[in-house]
Amino acid sequence: MKKQEITADFVGSQGDFILSCRTKYAFMVRDAADFATRGVTAARLAAFAAGTDALLLLPSDDQLNYSKQAATAAAVAQREVVTSGMATVMGQVAIKHDVRSPGYKAFGSAGLHNDSEGDFYVNMVHLLGWADAHVAEYAAQGLTPAQLAALRTDNAAYLACLTAQRLAESARGTATQTRAQAYNDHNDELTALCGIGKGLYIQTDKTRYDDYVLDPAIHGAPGPGPGPPAA
Repeated sequence: MKKQEITADFVGSQGDFILSCRTKYAFMVRDAADFATRGVTAARLAAFAAGTDALLLLPSDDQLNYSKQAATAAAVAQREVVTSGMATVMGQVAIKHDVRSPGYKAFGSAGLHNDSEGDFYVNMVHLLGWADAHVAEYAAQGLTPAQLAALRTDNAAYLACLTAQRLAESARGTATQTRAQAYNDHNDELTALCGIGKGLYIQTDKTRYDDYVLDPAIHGAPGPGPGPPAA
């Protein structure tokens, strides 16, 4: 079965979730003695606090976007390098052949400017292959094997940039899903601990019961709610 995208199990933003974790943890520390009667140890509470801290170390959307955007910018810049080198070659060819002639058109440069990323790379490979085979014919126009070799290196670098771009996009997606899962896992523990907190005070302390309600619209108290504190 295809893996489904992970979505948040909690209400509100990640920032609101972190604030809720901090607030609920403060209540738990205040009520630690009562939580201990339900088997919640100080170590478990400390682990919950550490888990909240760990979430803050996960990269933000802006940070995750940076690598993808940087890779995209590098690919665009490298395409410009290859395009410039190609234009130089075709300028040399145009000295010998009219741009409408079969000799010029054989290089296949006409549609390169509007090509997709993949077509640009592949058509440049074809152009360079043809240029290599006929380089001697354009020696008088200054075309050299070294020039073509350098352009081939630039085109290979363009392919590397495109690959890096795809890898960055994939890494961003994976990191986003990993972060979402981490938040959901922590939400499970928050929900469990708040459930214990509500159970502790549902019959004795309405204020403290309310302290552990995650969202009134979803986690409100059943029935009339908590009674007055015990005498």
